[in-house]
Amino acid sequence: MCRLKFNKILSAAVIIINLIGCVCLVIFAVPYLTHDTFVRNPDAMLPMESWDSAGMTLTIGFIPLLAANIIAFTYLPKAKIKNPMRLLFFAPSLMCLSLVICYFATSLAN
Repeated sequence: MCRLKFNKILSAAVIIINLIGCVCLVIFAVPYLTHDTFVRNPDAMLPMESWDSAGMTLTIGFIPLLAANIIAFTYLPKAKIKNPMRLLFFAPSLMCLSLVICYFATSLAN
């Protein structure tokens, strides 16, 4: 009984962490993909355009997102989700990785 309750709490926590990661991915991917050139803090020591700061945030956030996806792939019940469908847990990480690669390719090209 207690073990079952712990597994449900763990599953819920893993799903919530992955949802938070996916929401952050969308929030920072939109300014990057739209190439928003607005400078939010012009008086900062290093003022950055919105797309540039979003790309840097995606770069920093890739590792925690990948960790959350690996935890979800490992700890969620294997009986409910079959193996090919379980690989979809890595879709946000792959999207973030492609955006990070694109960010570095466009940043280095300029």
